[in-house]
Amino acid sequence: MKQHLAAILLCASAIAVLAQEPKVSNTHFTIEPTGGNLTAAVERFRLTSEQLWLGYEMPALPQSHFSTCSNGPDTSQMDDGCCGEYRLEENDNYNMNRRDKTPAVQNVYILFRFEHGTLTKIRPVMAGCHLNAGGVAFTWFTGVQPEDSISFLEHLATNSSDRSRAVDEALLSIGYHAAPAATHALAQIASSAAPLHTREQAAFWLGVLRGHEGFVALKLLETTTTDAALREKLPFDFSQNSDPAAQDELLHMAKFDADSKIREQALFWLAQKAGKKATAAITDAIQNDPETEVKKKAVFALSQLPKDDSVPRRLPGDPRLFSPSSTPDAED
Repeated sequence: MKQHLAAILLCASAIAVLAQEPKVSNTHFTIEPTGGNLTAAVERFRLTSEQLWLGYEMPALPQSHFSTCSNGPDTSQMDDGCCGEYRLEENDNYNMNRRDKTPAVQNVYILFRFEHGTLTKIRPVMAGCHLNAGGVAFTWFTGVQPEDSISFLEHLATNSSDRSRAVDEALLSIGYHAAPAATHALAQIASSAAPLHTREQAAFWLGVLRGHEGFVALKLLETTTTDAALREKLPFDFSQNSDPAAQDELLHMAKFDADSKIREQALFWLAQKAGKKATAAITDAIQNDPETEVKKKAVFALSQLPKDDSVPRRLPGDPRLFSPSSTPDAED
């Protein structure tokens, strides 16, 4: 009974948080219902010639522990997950990982900046932050559903042919969503015909933010994509994933991938993970990989390990004793 009551209270708390209006200063603030169609609601405001911020709140992944900051004298003052007031019109804003205990209910604001109908910025901001709109009008949307938000952001990310910052911010914003549809959207983008940079960024956020489901999506991408440039980035994406199986996948790639460049990258990122498994895989590559360049990368990777894990190794057929300090040409 107590557990049932606790669950009800938690749900009620989440609903209450989502229902709260943001704290926004230095603006003309209005509230608009979306009527269940975020795209149509945004398009209404695109037709205006004004500068404008639009925003709404979404449930975020439990592991989305970040603080939203603006550079300035108050950045050390933490308030509701922010480094003081977050100034939307400044360009030196950033998110940083938080190491404190995360509240039970975690939400994120998704904010859009329009300049005469053109989208110029997308900002994922920690829910609860005090926002300063810098004199620009601010409209807050209600009734936005997670799947609608993800679909809208996916459209923004895949309908731009350049490497605009807004594309990267759209992908990051998708990644923060708690809804499973976010993983599916990033996986779809990573395997689509979008520009390479967009696909690389989608795969990156699968690794960084989406945990086990992101790992599963990356494994599928690894086996299905024929894009060599994209595959070459996947070892790094696996290295950023929180699923313990990601390290095993790096080990497998380092030893068995048919592409020598993939093996090189897997060895390098294994070294950053360290541990006995990494040392064994690196040593095996030095001794047994058929490609000289992979052996060089393995020697360099060995030099990146902590001293306790790194030991001198001899390359087969080479009389010199290789150690991290004696391989200046190991990394091109």
